[in-house]
Amino acid sequence: MFKKQVKSCVIVLMAIILCMAALPGYEAAAASHGTSVNEAIGLKNGEVISGTLQNEKEESWYQITPSAQEVAKHTHMQISVKSKQLLSVSVYPSKDRAMKDDTYSRYRVDTASGETEINFPHAWSGPYYVKVLYLGSEEDSRDEEEDAAYTIGYKGANLPPSEPVFPEEDEPEIIIIEKKYGREILQSIRTIEDKRFNETAEGRKLSRLLQKTKPFLKSKLIKHQKEQQKVYNHLLTLKTLLSDVEKNGAFSGHIVTEKEQQAIGSLFEMLKEASPAYLKKELEAVSQKMGIDQLEGKSVGYVLEKQKLVKEGKVKTNKIIFKLKDGQTLQSAKKKMKSYGIQETRVTSQSVSPLFKGMYVYDVPAGQESAEKTLKAGKAVIKSTARKLSSMPNVEFAEPVQTYRALSNDAQYGYQWPLKNSAQNSGKKGADVKFEQMNTLIGTSKMKQTLIAVVDTGVDSRLTDLNGTVRTDLGANLIGRNKDAIDDNGHGTHVAGIIAAKSDNHYSMAGLNQHTGIIPVKVLDAYGFGDTEHIALGIKHAVDKGAKVINMSLGGYYSRVIEYAMNYAAQRNVLVVVASGNDGVPEMGYPATSKYAMAVGASNRMDIAAEFSSYGKGLSMSAPGSDIPSLMPDGNVSYLSGTSMATPYVAAAAGLLLSKNPSLKPNQVRNLLQSTADDISFKSIDGKDDVFYDENEEPIVDPKIPGIDWMTGHGRLNAFAALSAVELNASVNKVEDQHQKVTGKAKAGAAISVYRGKTLLGKGTAGKKGTFSVKIKHQNKNKVLHIKMSKGKAATTLKTVVKKGKAPAKPKVSKVTVKSKAVKGTAGAGLTIKVKNKLKKVIKTVKTNSKGAFTAQIKPQKAKTVLYVTASDVRKRESKAVKVVVKK
Repeated sequence: MFKKQVKSCVIVLMAIILCMAALPGYEAAAASHGTSVNEAIGLKNGEVISGTLQNEKEESWYQITPSAQEVAKHTHMQISVKSKQLLSVSVYPSKDRAMKDDTYSRYRVDTASGETEINFPHAWSGPYYVKVLYLGSEEDSRDEEEDAAYTIGYKGANLPPSEPVFPEEDEPEIIIIEKKYGREILQSIRTIEDKRFNETAEGRKLSRLLQKTKPFLKSKLIKHQKEQQKVYNHLLTLKTLLSDVEKNGAFSGHIVTEKEQQAIGSLFEMLKEASPAYLKKELEAVSQKMGIDQLEGKSVGYVLEKQKLVKEGKVKTNKIIFKLKDGQTLQSAKKKMKSYGIQETRVTSQSVSPLFKGMYVYDVPAGQESAEKTLKAGKAVIKSTARKLSSMPNVEFAEPVQTYRALSNDAQYGYQWPLKNSAQNSGKKGADVKFEQMNTLIGTSKMKQTLIAVVDTGVDSRLTDLNGTVRTDLGANLIGRNKDAIDDNGHGTHVAGIIAAKSDNHYSMAGLNQHTGIIPVKVLDAYGFGDTEHIALGIKHAVDKGAKVINMSLGGYYSRVIEYAMNYAAQRNVLVVVASGNDGVPEMGYPATSKYAMAVGASNRMDIAAEFSSYGKGLSMSAPGSDIPSLMPDGNVSYLSGTSMATPYVAAAAGLLLSKNPSLKPNQVRNLLQSTADDISFKSIDGKDDVFYDENEEPIVDPKIPGIDWMTGHGRLNAFAALSAVELNASVNKVEDQHQKVTGKAKAGAAISVYRGKTLLGKGTAGKKGTFSVKIKHQNKNKVLHIKMSKGKAATTLKTVVKKGKAPAKPKVSKVTVKSKAVKGTAGAGLTIKVKNKLKKVIKTVKTNSKGAFTAQIKPQKAKTVLYVTASDVRKRESKAVKVVVKK
């Protein structure tokens, strides 16, 4: 679930970001040579090249083609450019993107400090391109234009995931960071600039202007440190605005205040004063076009979209989806709408939903209110219309289209631990999914490819670690209504990397599942939001394209439309794995609560439930979800936290089980994953049970289901144990409290051990027919037993809970005559047989043998004597009596 919701940047932010991004060292760096992309000069590792640019706006191009040895040895290229003049440096992942000037802001830097350095990841197949652009001399030194001499070179570097965002070399920025809210403000600005300006043509224009302008402001701030305090004061005034834009982007409802307008104006003037004449003209043109001095009283999100600085929010919530009852037609429904106060003209033949038969979309007429005003009135109309539709006799149900969002937390820093936890960073050794053991087992197994759909913000398939694994031919963009499911947010790419990033290719990281194809289904927009219809359509598309597992790291409120889609998947044997939620409360989000979903919570490196992970009834299991490293569209491996990150581990493992045995059904996959999970339940030190409360502060009772922890479900994913269970064909039959053996299936020759906690109850070996039977002492109901099985490289432990048994069935009794000296018959093995007289007094008690036979010695009885025979188990549960009449 996506708590790192980076939204867009405000029009008004143009000035702010231009100023703030201009603080030295805020971004990474790169280099260039040659007069055009096609004439780019090659750079070699360790080589330094000199160059000179004579005219303002003149540029040079360079090409870097890393060798296979370089990619294997280093994670990044460290590109350095030195110059006494102001140069802009940009690095691009490919020639095509270089020609489009398409790269990320962290790969656009300058030489205002005399030297700049950028760490560019080995994340694409290359070659890479570097552009060096001469910005001209500073305004106060333009009496004579100087040539821009520079040097450029690169070397290999090894960097851990998510290097700190804020370099420490630049004095102006250090001053800002050291302020109380400095780091928070800078992060908001960086997020806004880096994530959103690159999404539209207007945004890219502004970004390029920023790149040209910021070195001049940076130079001014270095010379005049008092100006840095002024910048901070203005930014502090804008802190709330910045935070709201970072979180809500084009959906921001923040209204610009008078003080904020003044701060924006002051920052913009500072920027203009520092810039040379040709850039001042461009800035003034932007100011005039955008009305930079007339923002007061306006909604930031409204201005943002109107100026096309960021991608438009595609999620519209003025729609209602309704389903007609079987046998009803749209025409008959429209005839009744008028009498219910509903405009039937809002429903046409074009309103047919592509979801399911009988579903239609009703567009609620927009009101006359300004887009900058509250939406409460509009929401009331939508709810009222939905109620009216629902009350119609020919409508099964109607519901407003709701908003759902990706689920994850802020980026974190640390070491990779989910695949192999060696207790790094205070973690718990072995608290991982057993990736290495699993891979050893897979090396000897036959595996088929299984399709896993990532229903999310899309997936960036251009990255080398995902290229070829992502099935773009099967993908869909339900937001843009096309087939291009490229990720414009980052969340979906991070999820896909956890599932299936290529391993052993020397690039970045390894995904858990190397035997899958990823179907990218974009149902969330650039801000991480999607609506009811998008998500339901995404599920249906994934199923129709052959996905056997669907990963949904998103959540919101209950929807019957989405529930229809979830049922559609279940009916077609598709397992849907869903994130539980990031609110850290005993109530999961939807669709995690759907009966068709496998809900997943998050654990941390200490092997306990992550503090943000939502939990409660219906939580299937947990998986690592705190500080999880994975791919981002900019090529770096970054840490994110959330149940969004836990869910793909389970989805990947489910795919592996199906690759090993494609005939498994969703419930079988779910049960295998749950029964092999490692118990990570936490017990309070003081021995007291925690008390949980709902949103109304009413206590929630822990159901105390044996074998299931309230906060972590069946336990933390153990991918090796789950795959071993499939390899061993392992299963355990139901164990009841009267049973004195545990039975099941396993590969012939597999060693079997039965434990209750640390107590060994019995051992055995699977026979030639692939079955086993291990003698144990009868166990009390609700006790959790662990059945360990192993053979070769496969080893697993299945959990089973002892159930309360039923009274035995009536025994079968042979004919008794006046000559009989015993009552004979059959019943279950090990049962106690009681022979009673007509007064129900016991006259003989015996035990059945291993085959269930019994012989109860009695004195010969007279003809017509009535006897009663019962069978009792070790729990003294007695069967119904068999009436026996003695024959002559």
